Amino acid sequence: MKKKITQITLLSAGLLFSSVSLAAMSPITKCNDCSDKDAVATAKAQNDDSVYVVDFVNLTAKKFVTDAQGTTLLSKISVGELNRINQQFDYRKVNLRAVKP
Repeated sequence: MKKKITQITLLSAGLLFSSVSLAAMSPITKCNDCSDKDAVATAKAQNDDSVYVVDFVNLTAKKFVTDAQGTTLLSKISVGELNRINQQFDYRKVNLRAVKP
């Protein structure tokens, strides 16, 4: 009985933390088969400090951050961030890969 309660508690905590991390993630926008210039423009249009731009045609994900001067730059995507993006679009049955800056 004690083991079952521990398992339920751990499962509940895991579900809670995974839903919190998805909620705290930066906005994701689509820009299919677009150039680097178009991807930057798409990220800027979101008016956020950090934006993910996904391209389902080329199966890529890019992260753009805005620095203190207002310049939008390509940034590194962590493995965890890429996994959360792929989980969000799991229904598409594709796996996106990160584009390195």
